[in-house]
Amino acid sequence: MRDGDFSSGSHRFETLRLTIMKKEQIIVPKGIRYIGDWKEFDLENYEGPYIINKTLTGCGFTEHCLTNNKDIVLISPRRFLLENKEEQHQGDVYYFRNDNEISVDFELDVEKDDLKAIQEKAEEKEDSKNKTLENLDRIKRNLRSAYLTFKKNNPGKPFKILVTYDSFKHVKSVLKDIKIEESISSFNTDNDCIVEAETEFDNFFCVVDEFQSIFIDARFKSEAEITLLKELDGCKKLCFVSATPMLDKYLEMLKEFKDLPYYELDWATEDPGRVVRPKIEIKFTKSLNEEARMIVNSYKNEKYDVRIDPDTKEIIESREAVLFFNSVAGICQVIRTNRLHLEECNIICADTSKNKEAVKKALNSVLKKEAEEKGLTPKYFTKNDKVIGKIPVKGEAHKMFTFCTRTVYLGADFYSTNARSFIFSDANIDCLSVDISIDLEQILGRQRLIENPWKDYAKVFIRTLSKENITTEKEYNIRLNTKKKKTEQLLDTFKDAKDENKKALAENYLTVAKMCHYRDNYVSVRVEKDWETKKIISMTPEFNELMMISDMRAFEVQQVDYKDRFTVFSAVHQSGIEGATIKSCELVEEFNHYGDTTSKLKMLVRISEDETLTRSDIMSFLEMIPPKYKDYYLIVGPKIIKACSCFEHEVKKRWRKEVEGNDYNEQVISRMGDMFKIGYKYSKSGIKESLKKLYQELDYKKTAKATDLEIMYVMKAIKLQEDGKWVNGFEILGKR
Repeated sequence: MRDGDFSSGSHRFETLRLTIMKKEQIIVPKGIRYIGDWKEFDLENYEGPYIINKTLTGCGFTEHCLTNNKDIVLISPRRFLLENKEEQHQGDVYYFRNDNEISVDFELDVEKDDLKAIQEKAEEKEDSKNKTLENLDRIKRNLRSAYLTFKKNNPGKPFKILVTYDSFKHVKSVLKDIKIEESISSFNTDNDCIVEAETEFDNFFCVVDEFQSIFIDARFKSEAEITLLKELDGCKKLCFVSATPMLDKYLEMLKEFKDLPYYELDWATEDPGRVVRPKIEIKFTKSLNEEARMIVNSYKNEKYDVRIDPDTKEIIESREAVLFFNSVAGICQVIRTNRLHLEECNIICADTSKNKEAVKKALNSVLKKEAEEKGLTPKYFTKNDKVIGKIPVKGEAHKMFTFCTRTVYLGADFYSTNARSFIFSDANIDCLSVDISIDLEQILGRQRLIENPWKDYAKVFIRTLSKENITTEKEYNIRLNTKKKKTEQLLDTFKDAKDENKKALAENYLTVAKMCHYRDNYVSVRVEKDWETKKIISMTPEFNELMMISDMRAFEVQQVDYKDRFTVFSAVHQSGIEGATIKSCELVEEFNHYGDTTSKLKMLVRISEDETLTRSDIMSFLEMIPPKYKDYYLIVGPKIIKACSCFEHEVKKRWRKEVEGNDYNEQVISRMGDMFKIGYKYSKSGIKESLKKLYQELDYKKTAKATDLEIMYVMKAIKLQEDGKWVNGFEILGKR
């Protein structure tokens, strides 16, 4: 390695006197639901670079970028998102697939045990350096060839490139190396002069999607995020896009963002009906795994949540569940507890060897237990078996259970007609707590189909901060100031060192940053390379402000938002999620305290008689409890619920009568009594098949399921043998 320039970068992080960011509202015309329908909208209507807050997820902004008439580089934080978009737009986009990128576990606890995993990643990257460079040269040549061929064969047509934050620098270098034969002129209003596009990169508009990830991901790979910002510096055709931008006070802390024009799309002014705020139900719990177990059991036992189609009045059942965890370990625990098989669950997480090994181990433990019980030899998943799933494209079948980590929170599209969303947040580990102001609305925006009645609804399970994990603001500020002081001392040491010693110091700083992951200071080293010769040109130690900001936000999420129940409700309310008023949240907390259905129904009656509650309080409360209770309240009514002595089987009869009418009910119930006898045991599949034939015979417009018998029978879930196999079933104990 030849000696390069080992200089000291700016390292004094002065406390900024923050100002309120100036924001300009862009009113979206009435009748526009997706950006692609808005013919007047153009990325170049606004002088770049700029920030644009979509304010709504699922508004088609990314789709517009991939289908408009401009050459676009779409820069995304997640490979999963780009793979999903590539599959949706096969043949129309070019995905710069850099398989040499190190997949990052965004659930790593960087403060504790996972430092070892981070260290192993750093070492793995160094060991495979030569192979990586060879592959990188190949994929860069492929991009150059594909682009030139496309432009030759399709003159005037736009070329769309998909690339991750980590690999943008390579795409930029390829396009920068392609000189334009006939320069294209444009007018620079800043300098009042004509400028010419000298390279193909100058003709591309760069869109940084979900740009709040720059701050969030910095805790795991800050060097990549810093490199992205430096590569984008000076780019005029550039916008940073998100529906949930990082909070203003953090944007103001980075020079790359603090002075940028900031635009917000206003969907409500001309058409308020377009803005459907997400609704959540919050439950505080001591065990996330136990809550997940109950959800899985309810689905496996066909106890589905139901909604009513407002147009057809048909009953829609939720037969699919999407469970969001910030931990692969948490997902594996659910798999073991519920004996789930890969055939019934789709596991979407970072595709790392560590995750694959953990998931296989969990699935194999289930296979082993079941084989031992039957006296059989288990067939295990092997090293080459694929266990990490992918996001189904539109029209593709979904499994009953989909497990997702933070890897797929951002921008991924799910097209299920009936999936419910369940979110699990553990505040006791900062990397496992859901950021209420950012993550929550992102998760709620994943379901795209309007016909899914649970599209804008989720149930959130929260394990709040225990006393031993609480850090006061004073304690945190002492720790933060200590790290800042150490950073300045280390940079001063480098600045004062002899020139011949600076190389060794810079290399040491770089190694410490990789191995200790900014545990004790915020010194990072900016490395500049000559990609032709593969030699290091310079190494510049500097204050990693992005890493510090990311640390500050992590503290705020864990220690402020999740301090107690009240602060959680307050954070939810401030995020703009519907139904999250303090009063309604208090009612939800009381509702969730009751373990039995009768007590919950009694509470519905009680709140209807409480004169201190407004209609707004009650409606907000109803939006955050399971939908069936909302239907009982609004369709059956509190008076009838009270007349039924708050017994659900009686309330459900009244509900079915209101929803389905009574044309066939008596006939159906009569025939049920002939087909199924008290004291007998039946398999679920047998009950379902018999009822299906009965409903078809009577032209009864309902999807048959085994639990339909509950309308007239009291039953107990059992296991019974059928054709030599143990299957789920019911024993009929008596009539209701």
